[in-house]
Amino acid sequence: MSGVGETYQAELETSAAELRKLRGHLSQRPDLKQIAAMAGVSTATVSAVLNGRTHPGSEVYMALVRVLLTFDTGDKAPLNHPEIPLWRERWRRVQELKEHHKTRSPRRASQTAETVSADGLAEQVVLSLMRRGERIQMFPMAEGLEGVWDVAFSPDGQLIATGHGLRTVQLWDTIAQRRSGGALVGGHIGQVQAVRFSPNGKLLASGSADGRIMLWDVSTGHSISPPLPVGSGEAWTIAFSPDGRLLLGAGRTVRVWDITDPEQPEAVSKLGGSLSAGLAVSTEGLLATGHSGGAVQIWNLETLAKDGAPLHGHAGDVTAVAFSPDGKRLATASRAVQLWDMDSRNMSGEPFTDANGMIHAVSFSPDGLLLTAVAHADPQGSRVADDGDDDEGEETLAPVDTIHVWESSSRQVVCDPLIGHTSRIWGAAFSPDSRLYATGSADGQLRLWIMPTSRA
Repeated sequence: MSGVGETYQAELETSAAELRKLRGHLSQRPDLKQIAAMAGVSTATVSAVLNGRTHPGSEVYMALVRVLLTFDTGDKAPLNHPEIPLWRERWRRVQELKEHHKTRSPRRASQTAETVSADGLAEQVVLSLMRRGERIQMFPMAEGLEGVWDVAFSPDGQLIATGHGLRTVQLWDTIAQRRSGGALVGGHIGQVQAVRFSPNGKLLASGSADGRIMLWDVSTGHSISPPLPVGSGEAWTIAFSPDGRLLLGAGRTVRVWDITDPEQPEAVSKLGGSLSAGLAVSTEGLLATGHSGGAVQIWNLETLAKDGAPLHGHAGDVTAVAFSPDGKRLATASRAVQLWDMDSRNMSGEPFTDANGMIHAVSFSPDGLLLTAVAHADPQGSRVADDGDDDEGEETLAPVDTIHVWESSSRQVVCDPLIGHTSRIWGAAFSPDSRLYATGSADGQLRLWIMPTSRA
């Protein structure tokens, strides 16, 4: 591949020329319609990219590359094709130049192929994308709330709850992509960094940096109980038992309340141990907690007693835990993601090491097909343009967090890492139907992604 050009336009033209060379290497010259059909994009897009008139989003660009690399085989090149990293690096370089040179404006919305305004999407386009399993990122919904520190879908998927730095909780209409009522205010004196709906969707629990948990009536938006203290530390994570009877809150330890009467919660237990991560509850009645030193402890929710010896599979502190929907597998994370078989309590296969950085969150999709991990960027890792001005009035590049998506059974990478936030990603959640993935970030944005159903 040839050297990098000095300007965005020069590099764009160089990239297009290299793509055209791939066409020339084929045993038969395909026309634009064939390429477009295989890549899942329009003929106009293929023409514009091959002629150096546009630089598309990474998903479109890499789809074209994969088609052109092995067109004569009738399939896209696999993600582990030896030339894929070189082309991904070329896309990144052109994107950096594009961001650096394009005209600035006070409020500039990303217009890549991965980011689209919901107001501009015809229903037929969305349905078509979902049928094909295409991944798109919807327009960010939350602004001016001092960060989105956690997100949660209601059991029916109609609402999304978010916790914010303004000591508030906000409900959102998933379909309309707008706020559903006013903010839930009162009870918290620190940023709200954990939100969860009860299994029946009638209650919402929120936890904050002040170490307290609030219970809210979703239908009225009113708090229904006094603040519940988690003890020492901040309230980082919240969970309900599958039957909705127990509420669990994690700070440095785990506190458990019986909320059979949600207006009068009863403290029933305090689970010891130095937590380094949150907690996860399984449909089989088990609780998993992540600890410093790489340990994961399993508990019986019925007896609130330890269920076996700790699991050890990480060299560093455990930063995230999640059960599969059937409760048969457990995902744990530090700088890699490890799966465990819950019947044998043994590690299942080698760890997922694709993510570059410390893992903040892991999630199974409700249908059990996908596994996601939110990786916090290393200081020298992947970078994106920051719209904020520096002292010289020029654009700066900031580390970017990434979201990695695998097929949970085959362990195959489903798509390129999801990139869109410009600051730390603190919250992530699947919708009940597994098709939407919500992320919240310190950049103040709530983003929705339509997830593929299988590996491309």
